[in-house]
Amino acid sequence: MKRLDTYLDGSGISVSYTLKTDDITKGEKSPGTPYDARKAYFNADGYEEKTDSTIFVKNVEDGYFVEVVTRSAELSQFGLDLPLNFMGKRNLGGWRKQYLFNSPYASTDNEHIYCFLSNPDGNHVMLVLDSPADGWKMDYSSYLGGRYFCNLKLLANFDKAYQTGSRRDRLSFYLFEVDSFEAGLQKVAKVKGLPVLTYDKSGGRIGERISFKAIGKCDHIEIDGEIYPYDQGLRYEIHRTGTIVAVPYANGKRGLDCRIYGYETIDELYKRSVDSIDLDVVAKTDGNLCEHQCWVSAALRYMLRYGGDKRLETIVKEELARITETEEDKAIPRRTIFFKAHGRFPEYNVYQSGRVQELAFGVTILLDAYEYFGEEKYLTYVKGAMNTLLCHYQKEDGRIETYTEWTDTYDDYTTVCCPMISFVDAGNFLKERDPAFAKRCFDGAAKMAAYLYGRGLSFPTEGGVAKEAESDMEDGSISCTALALLYYCAHVKREEKYICKAKEILDLHECWMIQTPIAPMYRSSLRWWETKWEGDRDGNALCCGHAWTIWRAEADHLYYTLTGDRAYYLKAYNGFMSNFSKINEKGESFACYQPDYITGGGFARRSEDVEFRIARGFPRQVDSGLSRYVWIRACAGMLQEMQKEK
Repeated sequence: MKRLDTYLDGSGISVSYTLKTDDITKGEKSPGTPYDARKAYFNADGYEEKTDSTIFVKNVEDGYFVEVVTRSAELSQFGLDLPLNFMGKRNLGGWRKQYLFNSPYASTDNEHIYCFLSNPDGNHVMLVLDSPADGWKMDYSSYLGGRYFCNLKLLANFDKAYQTGSRRDRLSFYLFEVDSFEAGLQKVAKVKGLPVLTYDKSGGRIGERISFKAIGKCDHIEIDGEIYPYDQGLRYEIHRTGTIVAVPYANGKRGLDCRIYGYETIDELYKRSVDSIDLDVVAKTDGNLCEHQCWVSAALRYMLRYGGDKRLETIVKEELARITETEEDKAIPRRTIFFKAHGRFPEYNVYQSGRVQELAFGVTILLDAYEYFGEEKYLTYVKGAMNTLLCHYQKEDGRIETYTEWTDTYDDYTTVCCPMISFVDAGNFLKERDPAFAKRCFDGAAKMAAYLYGRGLSFPTEGGVAKEAESDMEDGSISCTALALLYYCAHVKREEKYICKAKEILDLHECWMIQTPIAPMYRSSLRWWETKWEGDRDGNALCCGHAWTIWRAEADHLYYTLTGDRAYYLKAYNGFMSNFSKINEKGESFACYQPDYITGGGFARRSEDVEFRIARGFPRQVDSGLSRYVWIRACAGMLQEMQKEK
């Protein structure tokens, strides 16, 4: 068995605490956290004097049992800092041997908490809290926008500012090394002596059946007050819309529940989603042409599929007028595609923006606009924007490169928001209308695919490189690499070597896929920095069910269509469900679901600017922009599949 310290970064477990006399709601604070806690290390005998605490560590089968007890009556926050060997920490074995905070879980009553940490080499870790606790807090990096995990706090008591009223003097947990998430759940069931519930699908339309599986002894499952006997499995028929909690029981004791999501039909869900688009909500964002104008294509594709809608036509036309504005004093930075060269930017570039993904998303919007409205102007803009992508941003070797002002470097953006989609879609749309221009698009796509195939397991992304950490293994760049190769194979030319490379990358990316059986978390990709800009903007925090999950979900679907491997269809289905399950009864969507109890504090530099509340769950702020990305990509193939689901 490995030594316990081999799971850490070398700095050792410490007590994480605040005093009752501390006021964490006031004063300057470090970046990436709402407040600064105190830290104290144990001596060689496992004793810490300031908090009068003692730590005990015991070997158990396949792992360790750790307990800390305090005798102090002066503490407010009390728990442990676990500086795990998180991915990106320097000189600690490299990314394959390091951990990601992959799949945290808390039952609806918060009685049961576990955290699964994935490892690319397969030596995963399951942390299981054994004692009652308020929860956990992740310390995100103070550098590169918080894009690294640094330290996990397991907290018996949150500070008094969070008003949980907890006064516990003990915290204990198990740590097991396991070879899979399910093996980790088996450890959870064993140490808890309770059933743990999982499923094959995280939801579906009314009338669909979900296969529940209990790990550990289970007598029955309770759903919406109904009792369903359990015997080696349960096929449950969804009977209503919204979030549905399923609770397993054994010997009269409540086990670890899971959550699924029901909807009427996928067509009705789409209608409710576009009907609830609110431009006042979009106006609360920076409005850029990539993330926050996704509603435009979602609305256009809805009307192309189901027929015109006067309200949608009106608001789409208004936005298209902004996108194609020709008077420079009315052009909107990061939103208008300006037809003239300006500053360092060429003609048909997004106004004052080198974020190439904004231009690529603009191509998608304008293609949809031309297809729906038939106005030649939109096709002119498609060609102009594509010409800029091909001539200004694509290099001879196929990469997409742009100058990044905040890093003062030219960076590889080939997989930032998957520009391959725009290249291929423009080529296919124009191949009958303008074969010569279509060939340029296809040639650009072919060069891009060849470049990505040769780039290896390198996944550069937007934001630069942190000198404090090793190279970033970023979720979106990984999934978009696979997606780009598969998109080319599915829509331009099948290349077996690209399909095999994509499969290798998808298998690697499994470590970035959340497996917690809560619908907006299940098969979500692992992201945690967008919550500084999206939702309640109080992150960093895990942003589960984030729209960029769909890059992986669409890649899974394309791999299924290219190979017939049904396992990847199921992965795709659940990936899309992670986004659909963020839609409430009004049709409103949320940018994400946050499992973090305590978020990273956003951009605030003083604690007075932070709201001290338990944030676990959906944000309070709804979203009308990026959350509609799921419909754009669903219309590309998955929607038809889900219409047939039974």
